[in-house]
Amino acid sequence: MIKLVENKKDVKDFIYFIEELYKGHKNYVLPVFSALKKEFKKIVIEDKTYKAILSMDRDVIKGRLLFTYEYSKKQGKEICYFSFFDTVDDIEVVKELFNFMEEDMAKKNIDYSEGTFSPYDADTRRGVLISGFDIDPTIFTSYNYEYYGKLLEEYGYSKAIDTVSLNADVHEKSKKRLNTISKYFSRSHNVRVDSLSWKNLDRDMEDVHRILSVATNEIVYQDAPSIEMIAQTAKQLKLFINPNFIKIARENVTDKPIGFCLVLPDFNQVFKKTKGRIKPIKILMAKRKITKARGTMQYIVPEYQNTGLIAYIFNSLYDEFIISGITDFEAGTMMENNPKPINAFKKFGGEIIKTYRIYGKELK
Repeated sequence: MIKLVENKKDVKDFIYFIEELYKGHKNYVLPVFSALKKEFKKIVIEDKTYKAILSMDRDVIKGRLLFTYEYSKKQGKEICYFSFFDTVDDIEVVKELFNFMEEDMAKKNIDYSEGTFSPYDADTRRGVLISGFDIDPTIFTSYNYEYYGKLLEEYGYSKAIDTVSLNADVHEKSKKRLNTISKYFSRSHNVRVDSLSWKNLDRDMEDVHRILSVATNEIVYQDAPSIEMIAQTAKQLKLFINPNFIKIARENVTDKPIGFCLVLPDFNQVFKKTKGRIKPIKILMAKRKITKARGTMQYIVPEYQNTGLIAYIFNSLYDEFIISGITDFEAGTMMENNPKPINAFKKFGGEIIKTYRIYGKELK
């Protein structure tokens, strides 16, 4: 039986379902439940821009699904995006969830669905994990049982595109490579790399928006977010931000912003211990022991792509990593059909460690 999420109790049931589903799992990291409740209360109950459903067997939850409709730059039409897909290993549960979603799609004359992908955030919970199951998920990435992909394919979904995540150790060898590339870049370019400034946040967010606006291309799923959304995201993420891990490259002569990287300490190392609960004292104590960082965004304006600027920025970042005790760096998920950042990252020691699959399906 399908139950539509309509009130606060339903939201709580939807969010906490994974606590039982992944109970005792050695790699799964529970999300911050309080943040998710607030998010779902707004998008599902108040704004009603998303629909959340539960598959029930009497009073026991067997699966869940969240979906919405939005224009796809890639498809050139409005499509259905689904996310928060979690289920027991049972194709009947999957059929029940997606049959409901597809009936809703048909009513709105929507003929294509894709997921897992969150339109409101291009690099959060993106894709179904298909390799790298023995590695803990880093902050804001997805993790799932190995059977998820099999169930989706059995229902009729197929690969739309894969994204990959690369990891690089932070050590003398990788730093030496970055130094070498950076020297070549600095000989022919008068560029500096600044850290995010809370005192000049408005200016920095405006510069980030300028970079995104020209660096976004047809490979990216959405157009650049608005300056308001960027500023709001910065404020929401303040707890997780180390300003020295957010770098903005600017030309010295013109002060023109030409590239930036958003890197976050991997707070999943903390949340794994707090089991999805916010415990301020424990978080403050544990955050000092975080040894991994995740790059969630890295963008270079077109005229500086393939110049070595990305390595120049990362060289500055690695200095901060060493100071902060970071020994592992995981890049944000990158589309397989966008080889430039993948190859750039490999040049200074990165290797693919995880693959996520975005699944798509045309309604007949």
